[in-house]
Parts: sequence; C-alpha cells; structure tokens
Amino acid sequence: MLLERRKRSMRKPSMAALIEILKGQKIHSPKMTWSEFEDHVKKVYEFMLSVDGENVVVGRNVQLRGKTGAMYEIDVYYEFEKAGIRHRVAFECKNTKRPVERAKVGSFKSVVDQFPGMTAVMISAAGYQRGAQEFADENGILLLKLDDLPTISQLLGILLEQATMPDEKSVGAPFWTLFESATNAPYGTYQRGLLLSVLFYSKVHAQQFMRDHDLEKDWVVRGMSQTHFRSFILCVDALDGLFRRWCRRSPARQPDKPLSRAAYWNR
Repeated sequence: MLLERRKRSMRKPSMAALIEILKGQKIHSPKMTWSEFEDHVKKVYEFMLSVDGENVVVGRNVQLRGKTGAMYEIDVYYEFEKAGIRHRVAFECKNTKRPVERAKVGSFKSVVDQFPGMTAVMISAAGYQRGAQEFADENGILLLKLDDLPTISQLLGILLEQATMPDEKSVGAPFWTLFESATNAPYGTYQRGLLLSVLFYSKVHAQQFMRDHDLEKDWVVRGMSQTHFRSFILCVDALDGLFRRWCRRSPARQPDKPLSRAAYWNR
C-alpha cells in the first residue's frame, strides 16, 4: 500500500509531464501527394524556426539564380542572417515508393553546387539506398526520412516547452522566480488563505529568498522572458492566485503588498 502511494505521488500532473508525453509521441505520417509532402516539410521547418525566434524566410518551389546564371527551383528553401553571416538551406523532397538511389542525390548535389555555402538536406518518404547514403556522407548532404520530422504532438510539445519553461540561460525581463526542479512548476505559497507566487527584480534576490527558505534542494531560479511571463500569469491566474514582488528591505519598512494580474498591467 505504501509503495502504491509513492507511485501515485510520483505521477502527479505537471506541465513537464505533459510536454514529455507530447514530445514522446511518434505517429507515422499519412500518405501525401507531392504537393502535400513539400508543404508539410515547409510548415514543419517554418514552425521550428519561428519557435527558435530566428528572423527567417521560408519558401516553397523557390526560383534561384545559380553562379552560372541559370535558374533552379528549390522544393523548400529557407535563409536567415546571424552575427552578420547569411545562412541558406535547400531541401529536396522525394515522395517516392522506392528508396532514393544514388543518382537522385547526385542530381541534387549538382544543383546545390551552384550556390556556394548553401546547406543541402534531402527528405524521403521511402528512405535511401546504401549507395545514396554513402554518396551523401562523402559530400556533406544531410539525408532525412519523413518519419524523422516531428509530429504535430511533438511540435506542440516544443511550443509549450519554449513558452512555459525558462532554462538556466533565460534572463528576467524584468522578473525572476522559482521553479520546481522535478516538475518545472512555478513556486507558490499560501498565506492567510491566499495563494501567492513570488516575483523578484533580480536573480540575486531570488537566490537569497531560496536560501532563506531552505528551498535549494528542490527549486531553481529562472529568469522569465515576456513570453514566459505571460504563461506564468495565466498559470497563477488559473489557480486564482496573486503575485508578490519581493526585495530585501529594512525591518522598519512595510512588506510589499500582493499584486493582482490586473494591478500589474495597470500600475
């Protein structure tokens, strides 16, 4: 009986558990037409790049002029600029019933060679012959199968993770708070029947609060971007909670008053 209670306690609901379930689901993609296949690849990468916050251009059946002056059509193409460097990626989509042979990969390479510095990725619905894989490895071409792409459930998991779970690299804009290590749930405490979630103006204040309340074993300090903060507000508001801004004060000063969601946005 005691063991069963422990198992139930370890299975308590959390956003982290939901995200883990979503990201772990792998459902085989349904059969698609050529057009649907290319559109699916475009949308998947468009979504993933937007989640990463990159300012990117993603297009399908893009016409580009090669170094010889001839025009070439790229099934799916995206580019972005980072640290002053232009990055370009070309996708070739193969929606065939048989594994892709070496000659098809060779043809794709001849196109990509027209654009120095461009990254080449081929995606196949039926996999690749051994010769095709060997040729791709020798020439720096990434070969993927359709099932290598994330499913809708996995994309949703990625989106939820990005929106609700700040990591150790996140910086408060402007707030910091505590999250439980095991579940990534935000910190909250009941005072006089009210659920209060604590906000800090600096990482140092949050770390001091964590030490003062012996929370270091199970909790971590995280900065919240504006996206994280919006999700945080919705979470606390769903529990009918309030926010308390915390900073170290002299004993003579009064503690900060609880701050409702409406009060924060209208202060």
